[in-house]
Amino acid sequence: MTRALELIEVSVDYHRGGQPVHALDSASLAIGRSESVAVMGPSGCGKSTLLGVLALTIPPTSGSVLVNGVPAPSSPDGRARTRNRLLGLIPQSGAVIDHLSVLANVSLPLEYSRPRIRRRVRHERAKQALADVGIGWAEATTPPRLSGGERQRVAVARALVNRPHCILADEPTASLDSTTALGVTSLLISQSTRHGGSLIIATHDPRVAEACDRVLTMQDGRITG
Repeated sequence: MTRALELIEVSVDYHRGGQPVHALDSASLAIGRSESVAVMGPSGCGKSTLLGVLALTIPPTSGSVLVNGVPAPSSPDGRARTRNRLLGLIPQSGAVIDHLSVLANVSLPLEYSRPRIRRRVRHERAKQALADVGIGWAEATTPPRLSGGERQRVAVARALVNRPHCILADEPTASLDSTTALGVTSLLISQSTRHGGSLIIATHDPRVAEACDRVLTMQDGRITG
């Protein structure tokens, strides 16, 4: 079976204060279709770097990244095209844009990945994504008027709107209370895997991890379990 994402002996090295840092050390993993995977570990262990490599935003120093069984492009433009077409990203902050309406926020990925689609069609897709996550009523609202949980639902809808093969979420529940965090996690899992997609979520919360199919642990840039 073709894997959604795969890393083969991937390392990411850089220098900080003149000293070498091994942010990711010979990481290998495979993510199956319709699989939800949590990544856990202490701050600074490499979770965000791992997600950045999988999201094609951080190029590896060595090793291979495969998307749907195909090696990821080496050029920045090629990586961006693959990312925009096949992956959905939820950064730590959620990164919704406060001065844009909720509908405009959710439409953004379609403008980058499918610019030839008519604006009306993009908005219809965005409205459906908002309805899928339970905040269709908020399309004309701006993010500052929403609660923390509602803002995260906007971020989830934006990641889903392009119907990606895989969603990568970096601490998406970090600023939420426990009840809201579990609700957002359940939503992420159900919506991302509904059409055969996969979910990779970096988290400190063991309850979030328990909701996933599989849990990976990291320490000092290595996948340890």
